[in-house]
Amino acid sequence: MGRGFLITHIEAALLVLLHSHASLALASETPFRRGLVPTSLGLVHYQMIGDIQTAAASRLLPIVGFHMSPRSVDEYKEVMELSYQVDGNARIFVAIDEFGYGQSDNPTQSCSIDQMADCFLQVLTRLGIQRCIAAGSLMGCYIALSLAGRYPERIVGVVCSNLYYFQPAAREKAVCDARENTSSSQDGRAIAVVDPWTLKDDGSHIGEIWDKRSSWLSPELNTRATLDNLIYLVKRRERYAKGIYIPDGGAFPLPDACWQSFCPVLCINGAGAIEFFDKIGMDMTGQFQEAMTFFVSPPKQVVMEGSINMLNENPTEWLGHVVTLAKQIEGA
Repeated sequence: MGRGFLITHIEAALLVLLHSHASLALASETPFRRGLVPTSLGLVHYQMIGDIQTAAASRLLPIVGFHMSPRSVDEYKEVMELSYQVDGNARIFVAIDEFGYGQSDNPTQSCSIDQMADCFLQVLTRLGIQRCIAAGSLMGCYIALSLAGRYPERIVGVVCSNLYYFQPAAREKAVCDARENTSSSQDGRAIAVVDPWTLKDDGSHIGEIWDKRSSWLSPELNTRATLDNLIYLVKRRERYAKGIYIPDGGAFPLPDACWQSFCPVLCINGAGAIEFFDKIGMDMTGQFQEAMTFFVSPPKQVVMEGSINMLNENPTEWLGHVVTLAKQIEGA
């Protein structure tokens, strides 16, 4: 098999992914708006539905979504479509591509989750959103809680989907890696970080991404997740080569962020996600319950059908729980 054939095969696979992603976007009748906002760490891409003036008049709180790793704003596609069907332009729903994901830039320098969260607050300010409910999925939970703990006048409610507290060994490794890699970049000695993702001549590194989720995702949803994952890995290689490092979620000081978050918090877990993490030895059951002890006021806890990808799989139930929380805050 010649090298030219291999390259053509890889390009064809990428084109299929891109075409499928574009077709899904075109098929939506929801009036999504998209844009890029310059911040201190680079351009941030957002996707949005709703009208600021209409929402202000209706007094319905905006919802801002932060995705899991390695997804993008696409994780909130079904939820945003459903939100528009329910409330039209009366409720703003914004999904943000985090740095190094989707269509947002890689950060211009090594940074913490708090520093990235500050940039996302700049995006909300630019969009005219002063108060909102911050929703996070897995890693996105840390961004939502980071903002809630430090900007209580802006974040009036938090929704954590599949909140996970890393086990001690993983936390220690993440903190050490973050300290080493971030300090070397910020003191002017940008040292390249070795990326563990290996490119293979036959393009099988793309197929391996697909295989990770093929046992529980439909071909349609797996195509979207595979594209997000591929974009993330390509961007990670680029920033690692420049010595730019984003800490893993295990390095985030979750106990402090939870303790400082006094707004209402709703934690939604997918039954399939709990089963999956427990099965692979990450003890989501135990780690989640430990995380619940960090809050001054215990969050409301809900378990619903769905896997790690429950926002795509079961958007109706997820949005129902979130809107209930929103109405409680709006009526307070």
